[in-house]
Amino acid sequence: MAKPSSLPFSQSTEFPLKSVWEQAFDIRKAFITGVFFVIAWLMLFGPVYFDFAKTVWAREGNDYPPFILAICAGLAYARISSGVMEPRKEKSALWVGVTVLFLGLGAFLFARVQEIEFLLSLTQLIVALGTILMVYGYKGVRKLWFVLALSLYLIAWPGWAIDMLTFPLKLFVSQTVSNGLYSFGLPISHQGATLNVGAYELLVANACAGVNSLIALTSVGIVYLYMVKRPSLRANLFVLAMLVPIAILANMIRVAILVLITYYGGYDAGQNFLHDLSGMVMFGVAIASVFLLDSILVKVAR
Repeated sequence: MAKPSSLPFSQSTEFPLKSVWEQAFDIRKAFITGVFFVIAWLMLFGPVYFDFAKTVWAREGNDYPPFILAICAGLAYARISSGVMEPRKEKSALWVGVTVLFLGLGAFLFARVQEIEFLLSLTQLIVALGTILMVYGYKGVRKLWFVLALSLYLIAWPGWAIDMLTFPLKLFVSQTVSNGLYSFGLPISHQGATLNVGAYELLVANACAGVNSLIALTSVGIVYLYMVKRPSLRANLFVLAMLVPIAILANMIRVAILVLITYYGGYDAGQNFLHDLSGMVMFGVAIASVFLLDSILVKVAR
């Protein structure tokens, strides 16, 4: 008679229990690593963030980088704590990572002394890339590619570059709003990016042109598509392409509303809290439009 196997129950439960302990250890290890990294990161970039809160992030329509930074940190921690990240195995990745890290730190010191906001914000990406290469190697970079790509939204672009990009858009917005309201009988005209309505003269600023909203909306849209992970590449690309006209249309409606408020309520009425409130409302409408468009595409695909 064959001898029965001993303790089948203990053997069947050994590996699940072991995997649970290993998973708990990985989460604890990721948490300790994350805490150490956050402390080191804040020691380096904390004073920069404090200055940015009073300068770069305080500018109209440029208050989204802190939210992007929080999203990047959350996504990176979720990926690392999931246990899919493996320690670096390639020796070349260590030297490349050290080189990139020292380049980032050198650029940070230079930008800090010279007070170059663009370079300071760019060093966040360089330092993060060097650290990932040193700890997790090339595979780590591939697994954290989305976090690195999303960190591009943290860059504080120089004013001359923003003006160069926004000027054609400001002309388009002012001309479209002027022609649209004039067709409804409003005494309005435009000269460049300036709108003349009644006795008032309004300048279409960078924030009203839609560039800042476009940056914020595309960041939200990209994070949304990354989280839901739609299988259709064509649908994802279509939603991404529609972010641009949605943001521009939302800001044109905002400018038209502010023009009407100014014409009927006076200049002060169009520059008080209604100015900021209209921006938040139209941004919310734009995000809702993206979600609605995505849900329609999902139903059509079915």
